Amino acid sequence: MSLREKLKALEELQQVDIEQTSVRAEAEAVPRRRAEIEVGVGVARKACQAEEDKLASVERERRSQEQTIATERDKVKKWEGRLAEIRTPREYAALSREIDIAKKTNESVGEQTKLLLAQAAEITLAIDVLQEKLDEREAGAQEELEGLTRRASEFAARIVALEARRAALAQKVEPVLLKRYENIRQRRGGIAVTQVVGGTCKGCNRQIPPQMAITLVRANSIENCPNCNRIIYVPEAVSPATPPVA
Repeated sequence: MSLREKLKALEELQQVDIEQTSVRAEAEAVPRRRAEIEVGVGVARKACQAEEDKLASVERERRSQEQTIATERDKVKKWEGRLAEIRTPREYAALSREIDIAKKTNESVGEQTKLLLAQAAEITLAIDVLQEKLDEREAGAQEELEGLTRRASEFAARIVALEARRAALAQKVEPVLLKRYENIRQRRGGIAVTQVVGGTCKGCNRQIPPQMAITLVRANSIENCPNCNRIIYVPEAVSPATPPVA
């Protein structure tokens, strides 16, 4: 294998590794996004449930007050029936006082009941709005979750294909050079091979020595950037321009 072929194989291997890293990052984002969606739906459900619990509490209080009104009304009816049987003014006055208290209690509780009815109506409207939003969120979440499931499958298939392609490319690189590549890639954020354009290494954006630039053009040896230690090459050395047809 010529030096140009070795550099070409490294270049292709680097591109596959970059793509594989990108696809893996996208694949790892899927479960995070799924969790975010589920949290959002959960928050909407809790908001709706909180209003429903509030409505249930108001309804319980209203029914309790209605029971109080019914009880006091029965008392008044019973006591008013006894008024005709009372013989002494003192007993009559005492019972009349009890009847007045019961009637006032009913009036007060009745006003509270009206307030609770109005409050229940407001809460019911709020629940309707929240339920509508929840339904929309759940429908949107379901659609997005299905899309995420499809994307996860696509990512998995792409990763398998890239791994197979990488394995094939790695076989084209001699073991010593492959180990050199892997060591640099681990130390340099996944980028072990980079171009030199206009005398500048694109890995660290620093100038390389002029003599090294000439060596790269001639493709006499595989060189490392003296600044970032990445394997460097010039594009024309790997893929020389095709001469025009006469």
